[in-house]
Amino acid sequence: MGIIRILILISISHFSTVGAQQSDKQLRMVQVLFRHGARAPTEKITDPSYHSQFPRGLGEMTDAGFENSYLMGRFLKKRYVDTGFLNPIMNPREMYWRSVNKNRCLSTASTVGFAMFDDEIHHLHVPVQTEEYDEHLLNYNQDRCEREIELVKERCPDFNGTFHPWVKYEAFIANCLNYTHPVFDIYPFENIEAYINEYKNSIPPPKLIQQHLDEVMAIYVNVTHFITGTGNHHDPRMMRVKFGYLMTTLQKEMTWMKEDLEKLARGEPLQYSMRKKFNVYSTQDWILMGVLDSLGVLKNTVGLEVYPEYNSMIILELWEETGRFFVKTFYKKEEITHENHQLLDVSHLVRNCTDTECPFENFISCCEDYKAGSRRGCVSQKRKPRSLWTNEDENVPQFAGPE
Repeated sequence: MGIIRILILISISHFSTVGAQQSDKQLRMVQVLFRHGARAPTEKITDPSYHSQFPRGLGEMTDAGFENSYLMGRFLKKRYVDTGFLNPIMNPREMYWRSVNKNRCLSTASTVGFAMFDDEIHHLHVPVQTEEYDEHLLNYNQDRCEREIELVKERCPDFNGTFHPWVKYEAFIANCLNYTHPVFDIYPFENIEAYINEYKNSIPPPKLIQQHLDEVMAIYVNVTHFITGTGNHHDPRMMRVKFGYLMTTLQKEMTWMKEDLEKLARGEPLQYSMRKKFNVYSTQDWILMGVLDSLGVLKNTVGLEVYPEYNSMIILELWEETGRFFVKTFYKKEEITHENHQLLDVSHLVRNCTDTECPFENFISCCEDYKAGSRRGCVSQKRKPRSLWTNEDENVPQFAGPE
């Protein structure tokens, strides 16, 4: 009898975690955004002897990147598949997997998805979609973004409108903002990305950089903050350019799911098929920074002197309790994901939210200053932007959202 009682208690404890259909609280929708796994530097490897540690080439995933992405997938499996929220047979109709059109992000998404549904018998792979040209969900065409050029020129009037090569643009911004350091006299700023990524892959940087690593990292992060309008250079105007359509989409998907559930509760038919209940975005550090800062939790999650680690992750969960909807917001800051990883619950820190069960209406109203239509954020202020969720350019493919 004692053993039976223990088993019952274990079962109750298991199902009172996230996937629980506990009492009248039900998990209804999940949106996950994560950074890709560990990768090689994008522009150069600083020493020929390091090439063996980056066998797939510049910008590509390392072995550790794949392994740690797999571990993150196993964590999501335990949280959402093993608890019954998602069908273990891997039903694509329940999910929407989206990736930045970069190999490292696509590889991370496929690895995480495989780990979630691999039962050692059926080797299942999730369908991962990537972006259409210039559709602004996870990226956009900088060369066509008039508004970004205007905003950069406000602070840096000598900007010539060219973002390529990227490391040269970063160096230009650092110089414009007068971010100087003795390290840059020996190691030019455009090489800092390479040293930082090598360091993140356990390769010690040169002694001078090592001695001033925190300062150099903080300067590099501040340059990224300016480029994205986040953190120490917080600018909702630039954030609308970079992340506005993504923020609109994340909130729209939750709103549509809530509306569908309310219709079903009233016995009304749905005009379209049920929304996907598990949306995944495989993306990059700067996009995570933008989403976190749009929510108002960047400082409490990542901080303002570093950038998100490889395989860091944001989770947005929509819950229902007898007709009351609320949102929970979590962050995983560490690169390595443990089986029983403790997520950072920042639900009560999101703008307009004061409770770990943030009322749906409060969550939806958190971020109006940071939302935009698919191309609205890039429209020059010299011409009047059209209304939200309309085609700015009939020739540009528009994202219609998950079915």
